[in-house]
Amino acid sequence: MQWAEHRSMSMAIAHFALGAGLTTLAVAFLIPNVRFPRTLVLAGGGWAMVPDFHWVSPVAADRLRDIHQTSPLTDLFWFHRTLDTLDPGDSKTVAAGFVLCFLAATALAEWQSYRVPEPVADAYEEHLDVTADR
Repeated sequence: MQWAEHRSMSMAIAHFALGAGLTTLAVAFLIPNVRFPRTLVLAGGGWAMVPDFHWVSPVAADRLRDIHQTSPLTDLFWFHRTLDTLDPGDSKTVAAGFVLCFLAATALAEWQSYRVPEPVADAYEEHLDVTADR
């Protein structure tokens, strides 16, 4: 199947930015104490792009392309199919919008990570005083 024959879809950066942004929010608000949060954010962006693997696959590219274009299961990869359906024209504006959303999610996560409830801050200062002599 040639490029011109297949259905259009959203740009790869839009998928990555959506996945990374949603992963950022999930890490920041659902599992804030997870180890390696930035690595998870990158993995979330990569996860959103998994259905596009057919573009670089050395094997079964046609079968993978068919799955990408027809299976509703591709929405498990941060709404991949839905985004392709909503943005069929490779819109640079949509891609830029998702990149801006990812940046906003990152800023929100940073702001949230510095907000420590008072009882937690008190307990930290009381029990984990790093300035005390050992």
